Amino acid sequence: MHIKISQQSCLKPVFKLSYSQNIEKRYFGHMMTLDDYIKGLTARGRAYFTAQQAINELGISPAALHSRVHRLKLKGEIASPAKNLFVPISAEYHQMGCIPAADLAVILMRYLDQEYYVGLLSAAMYHGASHQKPQIFQVVVNKQIPALHIGTVSIEFIFKKDIHNLPSNTITVKSGYMNISSPEVTAMDLMLYPHRIGGINAIATILSELIETLDPDKLISLAKAQHAKSWAQRLGWILDQIDTLDNEKKELLLIKLLSFLKNQKLYFIPATPELSIAGCNRNKKWKIIENTTVESDYDS
Repeated sequence: MHIKISQQSCLKPVFKLSYSQNIEKRYFGHMMTLDDYIKGLTARGRAYFTAQQAINELGISPAALHSRVHRLKLKGEIASPAKNLFVPISAEYHQMGCIPAADLAVILMRYLDQEYYVGLLSAAMYHGASHQKPQIFQVVVNKQIPALHIGTVSIEFIFKKDIHNLPSNTITVKSGYMNISSPEVTAMDLMLYPHRIGGINAIATILSELIETLDPDKLISLAKAQHAKSWAQRLGWILDQIDTLDNEKKELLLIKLLSFLKNQKLYFIPATPELSIAGCNRNKKWKIIENTTVESDYDS
């Protein structure tokens, strides 16, 4: 008995490989697990993935992805800083339970398409004022975002209505480019958000170091653009009482601040708004009600 086989029936079926199958074939040559998928991402320099990307590229259901992600979370190998956003945690950061705050912030801001800059204590650290190392990474945004805590990493989001035209610098971190406030904007924010810093003495210590990177002309330009008075008064008053790492620049800055404020209509304001002003001395030079004292760690 002879069986006739047509040439067409002998042809092997041809299937079009999906993107996930191409990755699978290229890197692993077997059915890919979420662990394999993450290794592939790392090999291609990707620091995070979304739920939809994983579902599409792995060809699994949302429920299956949730189960696999949950397993890796329990092992401390993945973090989720926002809904449907996942960040692999490499072995070097397992003890922290998260990647460094700077890298996490860049990823999150990119995912949310959020305008931001790293500010206050965190910015001061990048500008060389590292005497008081911050325990919380501080990011200034123009949207209300709750604080984020993953493992030992904490990110605090400070709301500022308008940040669009504020000068900032860009530095490179592992996860991409990060915006940080300029030294002058950092000094301004220290005055505007004293409760985020740890009080007036902490501000004084930071200013003692930050003075080295401050540009007096840029600071005055910022004050003019922001129609500033109160924070410029407090800044001058604090600097006038402390020693810094660059007292020559401090004196120049004080001269320029006084010149700027001379043309403004000033009122007496408290050095620390939350404290009583009853019976306190009034500093006529800076129009400050001295309801507290100020001391830097660098004061002799």
